Amino acid sequence: MYKAVFLFLCISLMSEAQNKRFVYEYNFAQDSTHIEIKTKELLNLDIGKEGSKFYASEILEQDSLVRIKEKPMGKYPYQGIKFLDVVIKKDPSSEMNFYTNCLIYYNVNLNKKLEWKIFPEKEKILGYSAQKAITTLYKRKWTVWFTTDIPIQDGPYLFQGLPGLIIKAEDEKKSISFNLIGIKSLNHFDINVVPYFFRFKTVQINENEFKKVIKNYFDKPSRQLSDAGNDNQVFYLEGKEVSSSEFYRAMEQNNKNALKKTNNLLRFDIIR
Repeated sequence: MYKAVFLFLCISLMSEAQNKRFVYEYNFAQDSTHIEIKTKELLNLDIGKEGSKFYASEILEQDSLVRIKEKPMGKYPYQGIKFLDVVIKKDPSSEMNFYTNCLIYYNVNLNKKLEWKIFPEKEKILGYSAQKAITTLYKRKWTVWFTTDIPIQDGPYLFQGLPGLIIKAEDEKKSISFNLIGIKSLNHFDINVVPYFFRFKTVQINENEFKKVIKNYFDKPSRQLSDAGNDNQVFYLEGKEVSSSEFYRAMEQNNKNALKKTNNLLRFDIIR
C-alpha cells in the first residue's frame, strides 16, 4: 500500500509543474565509537524554480510559533532539534549557502561541485528504480542511490549533480544516512526566506573562514562572542540570568564535554 502511494506521488510529481517538498529521515550516530546508537530526525528538501532549501522539519513549526510571539531568552524554542543548519542551493549553478549557528549566525558561501562515480548497479527503493553512485565529501565517503524517475539534480544536505533525485545516501561506516520517506506539493516557495535564520542578522564568510570558526567554536567560544560585540547581551543558564563570564566558562566546558561524545560531525574534515 505504501509503495503504491509512493508510485502515485511519483506520477503526480512528473505531471505537475509544482513546488515540491521531499521529506528525508536523517539517521545519525553522534558518537563514532558507538555507531549502533542512532538518533532520528525528519528533514525537508523544498524545491522550486529558484533552487532548493534543506532543513529540519521541526523548524517550520517553531518558526510559526516565533512569528506569532517572540519567546524570552530562557525558553529557547528550537531546543531539541539536532540539525539546525540550513542549506540553500541556487539553480543552475553549484553555488550554495550554508547557514549555521556557532554562537554567531553565519552564512557560508560554498561552491561545491562533487565528483561522482556512477555504477551500473541498480535496485528498487520505495518502488523507484534507483542507481548507485559514490562520492567523497569532506573526507567522508558516501554511497548514494538516485532515481531518474524524478529528474531533479538535487538531494539531501550538500548532495547534487546526478541525473536524478538522490533518494538515499549513507556514509561508508554506516553511521549517517538520509532516506527519502515522503513527497508533498507546496503552495508557495520563496528561496529568500531562510528557515530559522530569518530572525537573525548573519555574518557572511567563505568556506576557509568557516573552518577556522568551527575550530574556535569548540576551543574558545568566548572569543567569538567578544568579537561580535555581544557584551551587553543578557545570558541565561538553566533559565537563570548569569554574567557573560559565567556563560562563557560554561559554554567552553560544555563544548569540550560535547565533543568527546558528539564526534561524528557531518563536517568530518574539521575534527580530523
